Amino acid sequence: MEPPKYPAPVDVLQARFPTPPGYQRAAVPPGSFAEWLRGLPLAATGTPVLNNNGGTVFSGDDEYVAAVVAIDVGAGDLQQSADAVVRLNAEWLWAQDEPGRISYRSVSKLDMPFSRWAKGQRLIASGPNVFWVLQSKPRDATYADFRQYIDAVMLWTNNISLAARATRITDPKQLAAGDFFLQTRGKGHAILVLDVAEKPTGERVALLGQALQNPAQSFHVIRPGRETAWFSLRPPNALLTPRSDQFSWAELERLEPKNAD
Repeated sequence: MEPPKYPAPVDVLQARFPTPPGYQRAAVPPGSFAEWLRGLPLAATGTPVLNNNGGTVFSGDDEYVAAVVAIDVGAGDLQQSADAVVRLNAEWLWAQDEPGRISYRSVSKLDMPFSRWAKGQRLIASGPNVFWVLQSKPRDATYADFRQYIDAVMLWTNNISLAARATRITDPKQLAAGDFFLQTRGKGHAILVLDVAEKPTGERVALLGQALQNPAQSFHVIRPGRETAWFSLRPPNALLTPRSDQFSWAELERLEPKNAD
């Protein structure tokens, strides 16, 4: 089955969501994941959240959907929750022309760097485990190669493997766009911090994004209600988001790029 076409972008995150009165966007390093996320392409207002078969998960006027990110969902039931964090992190590194720093970990603790995929190796299942096997000659990787790699990676990652690859952020003051709250209990879930704004007095708010589990679906910006898309950050109070369990600040994580093989 052909993957559903992604919706056309009409603007970007930073343009769509001005900060609340009295707040300014937090300073971010040039070229960082945080800066890249501010340029996330967004579909037109009212675009529904779709699953990988093109069916509607949430309508375009859903009170908890602020915007749909204009990237494809893929043909398989793969881009869910923690997988969406991996997808966007990898897209940023690809956009920065740093494919050698794209690497994630499988549920069986295998490192899965893109550099091995570019060398012609592929991920092959053997029972519950996955292994690298040489299948073709090395070549200059295209975006299509990268996209195939991401689908292969998402097949072998979950919340627990993402937690093993990530770095825990112990100080809430260090939270930045690109960090994520990750639950490994129960069914698990991940919420990605897309942007942060702050007042001179220290209060902070954030834009958050997610793709819920079962089925794979459009990555979308969420909101606490129709009035605003910005969530208040008040540590140590838990982060409350629609359609998921509350997140504690002990569940705040960061994916650091690393030099792969």
